Amino acid sequence: MGDRKIILVLSGEICTGKTTLTKKLEESFGFLSCKTREGLNRLAIKKLKGKEPDREFLQKFGEELDIAGEGKWVLENFNFHFSKTLNENKYYLIDSVRILNQIKHIREAYSYFVFHIHLEASAESLEKRFFERGEIKVLDSKTQKEKYKKYKEDATEKQVNSLKDEADLVINTDRCNEQDVFIRVASFFNLLPPTENELVDVIVGGQFGSEGKGQIAAHISPEYDCLLRVGGPNAGHTVFEKPTNHVFHLLPSGTYRSPNAKLIIGPGAVLNLQKIIDEIRQFGIEGDRLVIDENAVIITQNDIDEEQKIKDTIGSTGQGVGLATANNIISRLKGEDKHKAKHFLKELRPFLGSTAEELEKLYKNGKKILLEGTQGSGLSLHHGLYPHVTSRDTSVSGCLSEAGISPKRVRKIIMVTRTYPIRVGGNSGPFGSNELTMQIIAERSGKDPNDLVAKEKTTTTKKNRRIAEFSWSLFRRACELNSPTDIALTFTDYISIKNENARRYEKLTAPTRELIEEIERCSGVKVSLIGTTFDYRAVIDRRNWK
Repeated sequence: MGDRKIILVLSGEICTGKTTLTKKLEESFGFLSCKTREGLNRLAIKKLKGKEPDREFLQKFGEELDIAGEGKWVLENFNFHFSKTLNENKYYLIDSVRILNQIKHIREAYSYFVFHIHLEASAESLEKRFFERGEIKVLDSKTQKEKYKKYKEDATEKQVNSLKDEADLVINTDRCNEQDVFIRVASFFNLLPPTENELVDVIVGGQFGSEGKGQIAAHISPEYDCLLRVGGPNAGHTVFEKPTNHVFHLLPSGTYRSPNAKLIIGPGAVLNLQKIIDEIRQFGIEGDRLVIDENAVIITQNDIDEEQKIKDTIGSTGQGVGLATANNIISRLKGEDKHKAKHFLKELRPFLGSTAEELEKLYKNGKKILLEGTQGSGLSLHHGLYPHVTSRDTSVSGCLSEAGISPKRVRKIIMVTRTYPIRVGGNSGPFGSNELTMQIIAERSGKDPNDLVAKEKTTTTKKNRRIAEFSWSLFRRACELNSPTDIALTFTDYISIKNENARRYEKLTAPTRELIEEIERCSGVKVSLIGTTFDYRAVIDRRNWK
């Protein structure tokens, strides 16, 4: 899990099992919890000038606070306990929230660190559990029933179950015992011990690039101790952030989301010197965090100038990557290595090192590594639609080779695939499927065609993109090349704008779920990550692995 921070928000009616789950998470994983009831009691005592409030007062007082501050007092109670110590622990829990605005304020304050889990059960089960509670059991039958009736008549309690529509995970505790609920929550956060010892997971593109690899990589990056990237600056991976999106041309896409992860740029990378320096400065990267392999290739100005002259022939970005790669091969015939990163000490000295040595340290210490490939399998020099390809092998095998990682180290291969593949406009080559217009996509999805055109510009060169139908033959070929263990399907909002608000699989439209099922049949593996739009909550995570 790396240094990922979790702020778990629990909701559910009384007796759904929130307290039991809280205790198990505290004992097993060191979650630090704050109870809203205790916070409410603290505020009530302050209002009553030291007098202990009864439950009836607390109910009314809580409703008053919810109205006065739109539920913000729950966030303020959390901050009262933990704002000064948030960097000292990774896991926090709020038990519990009762209205939607309380969750809203917490999400706005802590964005993608916040996860909402809702527990539910039948009315019969809740009533039975209520009468079995220790403090209720000692009361006579009449008092028990009166108390239960009073609880259930509370207006806020009546609407608590509606919060499940906003939740990231809903668990029916009728169908699970206490341990099962705990296991499901621990699995959701990937907290259970691994059953395998492979340490490297790989992300690759399954089409022609721009599949949304950056957003997927950023989403899972907090789970890793090291983020490793290969490729060149012709690939720009965009990650949603507020107020400004982050674009990574050379650094791993999880650089910001996983601030304590080791960063490595492999020996097969091709670097624009100024771009890597700019990215290092932009994200405040210290020398002990980033390692740039000394054998990575540096693009010269001559490489860029020469490639600009011929870039329109095959729709190249003209960044000099192809020329630099070709010159790297030719230079070895002359016994030259002046184009290698190790010769740029003035600019790169604090970051230069050996990927092999760094990987060896990580392997020895059982550290998890995320290798992020660039572009897509359909652009592979060897396996793509030649000559409209890039200058490297973009398959998982090529990425491993560029990083210097043995296939035996690989645990998971995540292949990212769009609902509609894209290519750069102009002479960038065929799709292998029927080409469409953005107007057609807009009519199918309900989205604004102007928004689609504005969105579909290349990250690096700002060119308009072309778009086409999903190609099953291209997809199957990519599966054969990469042997993915998981598929990440992105841009499901292009199927229907309704998918933008889906937070769980069952909330996706029926045609979207049908496509996912067919993709799973074609690939033989699960679609475990689903992109719904461009937002920090835009990935439905169905993984069952750590």
